[in-house]
Amino acid sequence: MSVCSKCSKFGDEVKKKAEEKKTPPIVASRIQMMEKRKTYRDVFDSQGMSEMLVEDFSIRIIRARNSKNLTQKELAARINEKQSVINSLEKGVLRPDDKLIKKLEKELGITLKEQIGEVKSPEKRAYSQGVTLGDLIKLK
Repeated sequence: MSVCSKCSKFGDEVKKKAEEKKTPPIVASRIQMMEKRKTYRDVFDSQGMSEMLVEDFSIRIIRARNSKNLTQKELAARINEKQSVINSLEKGVLRPDDKLIKKLEKELGITLKEQIGEVKSPEKRAYSQGVTLGDLIKLK
């Protein structure tokens, strides 16, 4: 309200409210959202990559099961899986996941995973020989 100088002495000057904070521009809000997102881990740096399922896992399972005088049905019941899963594992049709590997290793007392070699820098060789996979992998 506008008043003359004589009338202004009867009241208090009201200050305008500070402008409300504006929302950040779209770019800034998207950057904030990206920062809040879950960061992904490198799967090759994880501990799980240091061990690998052995190639003859099906033979090891059969031998261990037979040495304990268990049928496929009995083994399946002990590890809480279906008999068809054990059958597929022994045929080599099904590759077990980490959870199933742990169950089998615990029940049968075997190891189904082995350490894989460490990656190292290749040694210097003559140009004609080239770099082979053996140069990159150091076997334990």
